[in-house]
Amino acid sequence: MPAADGDPKRAVQALIQAAGSGSRLGQGPKAFVALGERTLLERSIALFRDIADHVIVAVPTTELARARALLAGSQVDVIPGGESRSQTTRRLIEASSSPWLLLHDVVHPFASPALVRRVLDAAITHGASAPAVSNAEFLYDTDGNPLHAPGAVLIGQKPVGLSREKLQAAYRVSPALPGDPSVLEVLAAAGTPTRFVPGDRQNIKITEPDDLALARALIALET
Repeated sequence: MPAADGDPKRAVQALIQAAGSGSRLGQGPKAFVALGERTLLERSIALFRDIADHVIVAVPTTELARARALLAGSQVDVIPGGESRSQTTRRLIEASSSPWLLLHDVVHPFASPALVRRVLDAAITHGASAPAVSNAEFLYDTDGNPLHAPGAVLIGQKPVGLSREKLQAAYRVSPALPGDPSVLEVLAAAGTPTRFVPGDRQNIKITEPDDLALARALIALET
């Protein structure tokens, strides 16, 4: 059942980043990469079916018709993404209207409903939340010097849970950040902390061909 439970103050929208070109992956636009019998985009939408009241996805402008055809009849809004991740995020936020947002990326196809609910519950309590796992090995700098022992650093995952009101306020007051800042960087710059919840090591990010090979191996184990 959607998280809103009939209460408009708890209405939730899932915002899915699917505008990546997939250049490093070498399989075409990320949204349409096949994993098992479904695309990454279809898997992400299915994740939020029983949690979010509404889903908005952003895809490359050149792929709007393809995405809308793929999702025909699903009551999912498809909008054009931006030139960068942060621009795509801003467009998704501008298209949203619910007080609570779940920001996801199609390159995290193994996020579970239980993980999403942990993130959402923490976001409603604290204003912003994200799943994370600790580093399992020593981390070194490029000169080979040890920086962090195992368990000393958190590695963020998706989805991110957010108060739309707090996020909009953060964008208004945050200084212009260099590069392609994430929403958590924008919130931090505005003085809004993120509450991290336990992530899942199987919630891998598909960026390189080796990642896709691993993901397909995991899918094969499920069948």
